[in-house]
Amino acid sequence: MKNNTVLKYIITITFVALLLNASDDIQPLTETWTPYQIETKDGLSGISVDLVKEIQKRIGNTKEIKVFPWKRGYHITLNKKGYALFLTTRSKQRENLFKWVGPISSMKLVFFKNAYRDDLVINSMEDAKKVKSIVVAQKTIAHEKLTEYNFINLEINSLANYSLKKLQENKIDLYPVEYNAFMYKLKKMKLEKTIVPVQMKEPIYESQLYIAFNNQTPQSTIKKWQKTLDEIKSDGTYDKILKRYR
Repeated sequence: MKNNTVLKYIITITFVALLLNASDDIQPLTETWTPYQIETKDGLSGISVDLVKEIQKRIGNTKEIKVFPWKRGYHITLNKKGYALFLTTRSKQRENLFKWVGPISSMKLVFFKNAYRDDLVINSMEDAKKVKSIVVAQKTIAHEKLTEYNFINLEINSLANYSLKKLQENKIDLYPVEYNAFMYKLKKMKLEKTIVPVQMKEPIYESQLYIAFNNQTPQSTIKKWQKTLDEIKSDGTYDKILKRYR
C-alpha cells in the first residue's frame, strides 16, 4: 500500500512537471513598427520581437511570429483563442477585451506636423480640434483617444506610410503617433527636420505597451509568459536587447 502511494505521488509530480514544461501553442502576431518590430528580407528583429523570441525560447513556444496590418492583427487576437498581439497599448477601453503581459515598454502619443506649416500653432488639444484634418489609423490608440476627446476632424487611414506621405505633401494638418518610434523612423529616413513634433505642454496620451492575449487564454499561460518576462528583465537580458537598438 505504501509503495502504491509513493508511485501515485511520483506519477502526479511527473504529470505536473510535464504540464509546466509543455510546449506553448500561443501564436504571436505583430505589425511593422520600428524600432520595436522591424521586418527586412532577412526576417524579423527589433526590441519587442527579440524579447518575444526570448520568451518563446524559454517556455518552448515554437510558433513563428506573423506580421499583419494592425487592424487585422487586432481583430484576429480579439476574436480567436490562441493568439497574442504585440505591442499593444493597455488602455481603459481595452482593459477587459484582452489579457495582458508586460509592460514591454512605454509610449507617448503626440502630434506631428510639417515643419513648413508656420500657420499651425498648436499649444493645446483645443487648438488641435480647430485644424482641418488629423489623420489616424482605425483601431489604434490615437483613434481611440481622439474620439474619446470628441475630435470630429479625423481622417481615417489604414496605412502608416501613406499618412506620412500626406503629411509631407501638406494634404493633412496633423498626425498623432508614438513619439519615440516615429522619431526613430524619421531619423532613418532623414526627415527629422521636415516632419516635427508639435510642442504642447503635455502629450495627447501616455501609457505602457504590452502583449495582448485573447481573453480566452488560460490564466496559467498568462502567468507563465509574465513570469518569464520578469526573469528576462531581472537577469539582464532585457537591457542587452535594448542596447542593440540604441
